[in-house]
Amino acid sequence: MADGAGSPTAPDAVWRAGAFAVAAIITFGVSLRLMFGSASSLIDEIRDGYHLDAVEVALLTTGPVVCLGLGASVAPRLARRFSVLSVATVAMAVLAVGTALRAVPGWPILLVGTLLGGLGIAVANVLGPVLIRLLFPRRIGAMTGLLTALICVSAGIASGITPPLTRAVGDSWRTGLGAWAIPAVLAAAAMAVLTVGRARGLRREARAMTEVAVVPTPAPTVGLRARMRWAITGFMGIQSLLAYATVAWVPTIYRDRGVSADKAGLIFAVLSVSSIVTALGVPVLATRMRSQRVLAVAVVVLATAGILGVLTTGTWGAWPSAVLIGLGQGGALSLALVLMNLRTASAAEATTLSAFAQTVGYLLAATGPIAMGVLHSLTDGWSVPLIALAATMVPLAVCGVVAGHPGAHDRGMSAAAAPVPAYPQSDTGGAGVARSPIHSDGARPNP
Repeated sequence: MADGAGSPTAPDAVWRAGAFAVAAIITFGVSLRLMFGSASSLIDEIRDGYHLDAVEVALLTTGPVVCLGLGASVAPRLARRFSVLSVATVAMAVLAVGTALRAVPGWPILLVGTLLGGLGIAVANVLGPVLIRLLFPRRIGAMTGLLTALICVSAGIASGITPPLTRAVGDSWRTGLGAWAIPAVLAAAAMAVLTVGRARGLRREARAMTEVAVVPTPAPTVGLRARMRWAITGFMGIQSLLAYATVAWVPTIYRDRGVSADKAGLIFAVLSVSSIVTALGVPVLATRMRSQRVLAVAVVVLATAGILGVLTTGTWGAWPSAVLIGLGQGGALSLALVLMNLRTASAAEATTLSAFAQTVGYLLAATGPIAMGVLHSLTDGWSVPLIALAATMVPLAVCGVVAGHPGAHDRGMSAAAAPVPAYPQSDTGGAGVARSPIHSDGARPNP
């Protein structure tokens, strides 16, 4: 609808801006795991094409996860120096370049492209919960669920589609890997549009305001006890360990059991698609509950049952086992992300906690694929690696119980208490007091 001057009405403009923000989050979330899923389904082809040994294969599968940990530490500094949206834009562009490089012949180029893409994902991972907080402060649970579902399903989509896509482009597995740069390009473009639009909106607000009450950004993690911070970090890290161990090895486990590459990719796709259910549902429930301990235990039980299913049921139980692991993974990741907002009081504090949890968490997660590969080589089977993976679910449950209990130190924001700024106005933080638009996302807009 337009007014007499031919320009959109205010409600229509807000609706369109909100719809575009949702579309941007969709492209952003989908892009974050495509690189991992596409490579896992073509490990045999990559190994044979470049004559890789076990160490080089491990570097290819775990190197990006190490990058996730190392790269996550720089995200808060970048977000303070620039804006969250502009840093997210650059992160998606770096991911697109790294993914595209995998189509260029040469093992060193493939490795560089993979590690570069891992760095882009590292920064984007940290900013994901912060973007949700800034763009959708009244819909943190639902939008965290959407983001998590997209992250979870994207690896399965890439794993399932890459083998037939490779055949469709003349059996060129390099092209099959590089093609996944397209979603990252779209995500970078969408984030760039949001960056420009938000900067313009903030400048208009700044010019219109004659007196601005600036509320200082709280010191990062002030009031957030070390026990809680480490519990969220442990929960994030161990659930990531589970995720990357399954991405790296579940297709291989079933291929070793005689399953075709296409079917192994579909099994992993089922795992990823099933994660949508809990990825969407758990954050919504979490934001409506004061304590999230029951949710934490429930998702751990689901994941454990799935791992034991892979261990004990052979190929006939592949599908239900994949569903159970997927339900556990989707719920665990979404719970980890939403806790970063529920246990912090501002976007700045959420950024700091997200960076800390993902820096330590992904370095821990990198040990999962490596450890499973080493145990497989030592035992010439998958039973011991799967038992070890199941054992990690015990500390995951403990971390979830601690992180899920708010206690007296909880300074976070609930869905009901969240402020209600209309996008693209400034974020108001968790205290319910409006901030200057200059400080809306932790950085001054460029003049």
